[in-house]
Amino acid sequence: MSRASKPSRDWLAVVAGSLLGVLLLLHIRRYAGINHDAVLYMGQGLLHRWPEIYSADPFFSHGSQEKFSLFPRLLALAFGVAPPPLVFLLGTLGSLLLFGAASWCCLRAMMPAGQRFWSWLAVLTLPSSYGFAGMFAYGEQFFTPRTLAEALCLLAIGLLSLRRWVIGFGMLAVATVLHPLQTIAASIIIWMWLIQRDRRWLHALWVLLPVGVLAALGVAPFGGLFVRMDPPWMESLHRFTAQLFVGRWRASEYVLLAFDLCVLLYGWRSLRGTLGQWCLAALAGGVAGIASSYVLVDVLHLALPAGLQLWRVHWLLHWLAMATIGAFLWRDVMARDLPRALLLCLIVVFAAGGFGLGWCAGMALYLGWSLLRSRSSEAFLRLLGGLFVLGILVVFGNFVLSEWVFFRMAHYRLDLYAIDRRVLAFPMFALALAATMAVYWSKLPPRTRIIVICIVLFPLLTGGLLRWDSRSPINRTIEQAAFQSGIFGTPLPSDAQIYWDDDSLIGPWLVLKRASYFSPGHLAGLVFNRETAVDTNNRLGRVMPIIEEGLRCRDRSLPLEAREHCHISDGALRRACTATSERRPDYLVLHYDQPQHAVGEWTIADPVTGEAAVTYKLFRCTDLLAELPPKPEEGQH
Repeated sequence: MSRASKPSRDWLAVVAGSLLGVLLLLHIRRYAGINHDAVLYMGQGLLHRWPEIYSADPFFSHGSQEKFSLFPRLLALAFGVAPPPLVFLLGTLGSLLLFGAASWCCLRAMMPAGQRFWSWLAVLTLPSSYGFAGMFAYGEQFFTPRTLAEALCLLAIGLLSLRRWVIGFGMLAVATVLHPLQTIAASIIIWMWLIQRDRRWLHALWVLLPVGVLAALGVAPFGGLFVRMDPPWMESLHRFTAQLFVGRWRASEYVLLAFDLCVLLYGWRSLRGTLGQWCLAALAGGVAGIASSYVLVDVLHLALPAGLQLWRVHWLLHWLAMATIGAFLWRDVMARDLPRALLLCLIVVFAAGGFGLGWCAGMALYLGWSLLRSRSSEAFLRLLGGLFVLGILVVFGNFVLSEWVFFRMAHYRLDLYAIDRRVLAFPMFALALAATMAVYWSKLPPRTRIIVICIVLFPLLTGGLLRWDSRSPINRTIEQAAFQSGIFGTPLPSDAQIYWDDDSLIGPWLVLKRASYFSPGHLAGLVFNRETAVDTNNRLGRVMPIIEEGLRCRDRSLPLEAREHCHISDGALRRACTATSERRPDYLVLHYDQPQHAVGEWTIADPVTGEAAVTYKLFRCTDLLAELPPKPEEGQH
């Protein structure tokens, strides 16, 4: 598995390595359900399946990014065969396996045997988050076209590294129709690599001329290239989608970016061959993409570059940095320089653990290790290695203690809080386990290897599959209630718009099969259409009192009795439901002990205790207005 002289002929190593990779994916990237951006893509698939219902939803009524991707149309076809929850569960599993396989194929094309296996383990186990507030990650544990496009981009990189140009560019073309933003970002780095090989690739810049002409003529989508976003639009984007602006990133995002750039810079200078070339390409492409995003969006406020999100180049930059760390670890372990390998582990822990620039001192020591080693005794180096281990254990202990608090709050139930997954996700923990197994694998006789596969890897694989679904019981129940529009016991008009409290789009879109009146998820579409920003801001103004009072009711600092009797005020309900020239919601779904009469209820029970975990109540706006007392000023007349 690690350094066999003829890995292609060692079928046991191939089987064991494949099983180990799948195990890591199953245990570290457990299924998170239809959440994050997967909800939005589900909605886009529903729109193509039932446009008569969902076209009135504010996320789609003014146009969204779904027209630039083939993925929603494929989802619509899949929804005709299987329900969305099953489509997304199987889709997540398939895309993760494809991502793992594509990562291996890419690394196999650019790295020597042994080293590439450690790099593969690194990209599977080390933190994959990048960008604003860790909002994004490569190889996500929910179903979006991002993971599929990333896998295809990695396959393209591997094929291009092998000089298989037609198939490689074909992979990029397929990735583009699935998720153009991730593919454009990766293409910047690929273009930088091509320029290294042949300066004639600089002629690709001539394509900007016809793009400029199309933009000047206002041809969609190029017309937004010279369109400046006005102050109200910019204010909405700054308020709700700050990740679009590089200048709004927090210090922690810049620290992670600086760490990745530092790793790639050292990789370019110290690693020879294809990987070193890709490190240089990632350095140049990363700086170009992020700097361009800052100038075009933060400074010039241009609409199309804001939608292109060129800062997403960080996904491939980060993936290459994690692969490079794996190559460094392999080099140090093969050189039997364990203290230096431990130092690198400590650096990664500091960089990923939010210790600011604390990793810089360690990186300086790592870069100057050869000089230190030549002037130090073995005893001193072993002492340093022990100190590095102690530092990792201290950080790990603090991490476990913080996670144990949440595990205790979940009543020590793994179905409510998967603390084992959280521990495995600690930087270097899973990689250390997998790398240790790889080191000792070559020392085992063939018969023992078969035993390890049968009694260790296969049982772990079975357990990983059984526990891969990490959705909470409540979320699982909500998703399984797909397309049950009568679940509240009340028929709903097909054109009804429902406001579902608790930030839910799953409730209206999936369960009730109706348009949502407003959800914070709608705000993800602001950058693609100004009218979406105007419409959602108006709707937000209506329901903002409900949102604010709901947050207060869920505040854990309130006494339990106060939370149990907390409800939405008459004024907040009246503001949401009063008829004006603007669209109002037809129904409200709340889960508070409201004094008003509900037209229906849906109770979800705790599968362990059998007690009610949450009760959602459906209120019709016209009924609420008839039941609510008049405003004080109205009563005076």
